[in-house]
Amino acid sequence: MIRAAVSACILCVAAPAMAAPGGAMWTISQGRWTCELPGDATTPPTPQPENNFNIVPDSSYLVNGVRGTYLLLGNKLTMTSGPFAGRRFDKVGLSLIRLGPDGKRLSLRCVRAGAMRDDYSADAGAAAE
Repeated sequence: MIRAAVSACILCVAAPAMAAPGGAMWTISQGRWTCELPGDATTPPTPQPENNFNIVPDSSYLVNGVRGTYLLLGNKLTMTSGPFAGRRFDKVGLSLIRLGPDGKRLSLRCVRAGAMRDDYSADAGAAAE
């Protein structure tokens, strides 16, 4: 009996750690991210600069110089602290599609617009200048 219990404990310790619920943890490409509402064949996309942000090191983002953190599990990105805390996105290819409170996709999409300045103090609105 004791031998079986010891064997079971050894197996538990030796077992590989399971992935976090929601998928593997990832990061998003650093740089400026600009957001827009999509257009169609006759109308260009409509910029939404109040939703722009910068991705910086350490799973963090900046909005107007204020830092927050994000978590990307599988293809679901959640801004966990900072000015956009609670916002969720679906990563689709190289874009982020905003999710509503019900988890359904909204029209807003964000794409990486380029590298950020080295000082990491640039605000998301700098891309529009």
